[in-house]
Amino acid sequence: MSEAPVPDTPEGDAATDTAQADTDRNAAIQALAEAFTGLAVEPGRDASIRLHISPTGVLGTSLEHCHSIDLTPARAHQLADQADAMNCCLDGERPDTGTVLGPETIADITELFEDIDLVGLTGAVLNSTRPGHRPKVTQAIDDMFGDIPGPEDPEP
Repeated sequence: MSEAPVPDTPEGDAATDTAQADTDRNAAIQALAEAFTGLAVEPGRDASIRLHISPTGVLGTSLEHCHSIDLTPARAHQLADQADAMNCCLDGERPDTGTVLGPETIADITELFEDIDLVGLTGAVLNSTRPGHRPKVTQAIDDMFGDIPGPEDPEP
């Protein structure tokens, strides 16, 4: 029996997955800490906000991955603004904050959106949607545009 090969166990795979997840988590924590350290001020010098970054759960041997960054309210607002901007962008791409659109570009974009026939677009979307998916698509459209009365509905 001592010569028999040891079969791969799911527990071994789980341990490898957990170790990789820990490595990824620790790298992300380190990246956040390094990015936020540039915003930090010396403790006590106008700092009234402390941001803690650490792994969740029992820390055990992960104490080296715990970071505290002291921020002023102004820096915290800047951080919040950047997080908001990131949440508004497709796939978390940060906007190029140095780009300013010219008035003619804004006018072109406005004209483009004014020319969209929402009723026609909604009809085209629903016509190309499988019948079983139409309730969810209808709900998504309603969530985007609000409760818009149809042509047969009386005005409120």
